[in-house]
Amino acid sequence: MKKRRFFNKRIISIIASTAMVVSLLGGCQKSGTKSSNAKTDDTKSTSSEDAFNFKSVKDVTFPLKQKLELTVFVYATATGGGTYQDNYVTDWLEEKTNIHLNYVYDLDGDDAKTKLNLVMTDAASLPDIFLATNWTKSEVQSYGQQGLIIPLNDYLKDAPNWNANNEKSPSRKADLTMTDGNIYTYGDENESFHNMFQNRMWIYMPWVEKLNDGKVPQTTDELYDYMKKIKTQDPNGNGAADEIPMTGYIGGWATDPTVWMINSFVQCNNPLSNTNPTVAAGFVANNGKIEYNVMKDQYKDALKYMNKLYKEGLLDNQTFTQDNTQYDSALNNTDHLVGLYADGGVNADGDNFWANKPGDWQNWACLEPVAGPDGVRLAARSINSYFGSSVGSISANCKYPVIAAALFDFMASEEASNVQSYGPEGIGWDWTTDGTSLGGGTPKYETYKIPDDFDWLGNGFSKKYDHWYYTSDAMVRSSNIDFRSAVKIEHPEVNGDYVFQKAAEKYEKYSPDVSTLIPNLAFGGEDSQAISEYTLTIGGFVNQATVQFITGNMDIDKDWNNYISKLKDMGVEDYIARYQKCYDAYMKAAGK
Repeated sequence: MKKRRFFNKRIISIIASTAMVVSLLGGCQKSGTKSSNAKTDDTKSTSSEDAFNFKSVKDVTFPLKQKLELTVFVYATATGGGTYQDNYVTDWLEEKTNIHLNYVYDLDGDDAKTKLNLVMTDAASLPDIFLATNWTKSEVQSYGQQGLIIPLNDYLKDAPNWNANNEKSPSRKADLTMTDGNIYTYGDENESFHNMFQNRMWIYMPWVEKLNDGKVPQTTDELYDYMKKIKTQDPNGNGAADEIPMTGYIGGWATDPTVWMINSFVQCNNPLSNTNPTVAAGFVANNGKIEYNVMKDQYKDALKYMNKLYKEGLLDNQTFTQDNTQYDSALNNTDHLVGLYADGGVNADGDNFWANKPGDWQNWACLEPVAGPDGVRLAARSINSYFGSSVGSISANCKYPVIAAALFDFMASEEASNVQSYGPEGIGWDWTTDGTSLGGGTPKYETYKIPDDFDWLGNGFSKKYDHWYYTSDAMVRSSNIDFRSAVKIEHPEVNGDYVFQKAAEKYEKYSPDVSTLIPNLAFGGEDSQAISEYTLTIGGFVNQATVQFITGNMDIDKDWNNYISKLKDMGVEDYIARYQKCYDAYMKAAGK
């Protein structure tokens, strides 16, 4: 086993950023409010110009022969409350590329959006690059069409890591291409396999052994029969009818049980919410046609099934009213009360699970989706988003966009991805082929926790770092499923990440086709406003009606037609049409 290496690995040379070292060059010449270390271009020589005059990203070789400064905007919470300027990653990038990143706008908190909007109203104050902005796709496209940020299409066409990531993630480029055909952000690459299938159901196996001869339910009928046994046969043996066959609650990480059950009847990713309904919830693409599955008869059948469970006390009557505290209390009751529960994570004996310690949580198994009466057996699947917090844009003011694009592409290398995530090699992470990976094969790298009292100066660094990695919102990285699955896992049998990986592998067998999933579309102008309003009004009504149908406050047979009529009165046909228009534009821009 590889041991953690500190100073004995290598002496790491870091250029100290004292009061912002004076660069030989500034990235751009512009005016506006900036930090005191901002530079101008008026001292550039012809040789300096030649040193930065690259025709394409593939021609850029790091480190540059001469120092270059690029001014940066970042809208993200810095590690430990510090700044990105005093972060180890910033210094490491300078060492590797000879680019000094001058964070003239380093913002977080409630007023960051307001300040960003002000920056965008003064073209002269634009930084060279935007590392992260939290812009929506609509905002990005708008700023691009206003000429404030530039299209990256030509700059990225021969960028090696960009092309490699697009090859590994076929939907990546399409997700980053706006409806005008342009790419304005380099994008994030943070695929999480288990989060693609996060709507999971957990089943208590000792009761399965006791009540069902060890046979887990495979169909909705078998699930109903098994839950009846839990309700009537006192599996916890305390002499009280206190068992809860299935529970969940609205508002946690995939703790809504309706999503899991509806997919035994019809494909539908519509998690209920007490606040903001999910964008594109209930929509699917069927051979290019947008359909709203919450209006289909199969959705009605799913509601009837869940209403049956609710009426008979098989689905916890507190599901739609309880909070996280009540939910956890039921799961961790010493008498053991619950037979099945919905959750993206593991809350039963959660203290031991999240600490990667053995415990009662090991008696719970992830129940695969069950088949409905028509044979539908799907797992709700989330689509990967590569847009992230609008990561990696270049302003129209930037004098060296080729180098800026090359910097983004360098940050998306595997090495730079690990440095951004974990800090210095040999201290926060190492390459390795020993042990077991998250995906169950040979690992590629392992990670460590850097202790708070780590002796930076004593281990060869030029200064002490309180902040040694970038937050996820501000990373330009290459973290696709294959790379994330290649991390070394200690003690897989009790490792939470490994448990989730195996659960997702079970659910992947029941995945809907990716082509049916609605991507993160860029709605522009009037469509953007209309979609936002429809998501709240129509989406909110669907969620409310779903709960009322399940609980019996609305009669599924008598009130279904009124439900459909109400949706039409609220503008559902226009809602669908607008999605169709933007989806068609997306597909055209993506060349599909």
